[in-house]
Amino acid sequence: MESQFIFYNPDNYIIMQFLKELMNKIQTFKKNDIPEFDLKKKPILDIKSIMKILPHKPPFLLVDKIIDLTENSIVGVKNVTMNEFFFIGHFPREPIMPGVLQIEALAQVGGILVLNKLSHPELYSTYFLKIDKVKFKQKIVPGDIIIFQVDLLESMKRGIVHMKGKGYVNNKLVVEAEVVAKIVRNYEKF
Repeated sequence: MESQFIFYNPDNYIIMQFLKELMNKIQTFKKNDIPEFDLKKKPILDIKSIMKILPHKPPFLLVDKIIDLTENSIVGVKNVTMNEFFFIGHFPREPIMPGVLQIEALAQVGGILVLNKLSHPELYSTYFLKIDKVKFKQKIVPGDIIIFQVDLLESMKRGIVHMKGKGYVNNKLVVEAEVVAKIVRNYEKF
């Protein structure tokens, strides 16, 4: 949606005040554009079901449950606890979930979205081809519950899928990225 403004006999001060107010309204709208998630709802996929779909196993399985799943979108949950293996060294005095693992968790949720469409998902894996437009907005620490929403940007073509994911903690956007992945039959070179 594109807007056009035409000013006749403009006064620079008035125009600047108008633009500042407009930008504030846009920023407020963007901040309030956070989806609502029902964490009390029964999971569509629990951890046992996820382990049947993804090849990942603990401690590298970074998705605890799926609470929403449609043809082109998925919502997954990760409970971050102090018992996570990565907190031993990152950083012991101020534990923070590493950014690369945030992206991995986001990609695992996306992998479930794509693999769940296959008749035998356990025979396939997803591999990163590209990670783009990554933004880390806030630290993720023990006790946080990350809600990942991943949407397909394009339909799967020749085993390649393009997705956009966002992670939320306490109704705040904490991480976002676009991911391109390839679906490969296990034990096959790509």
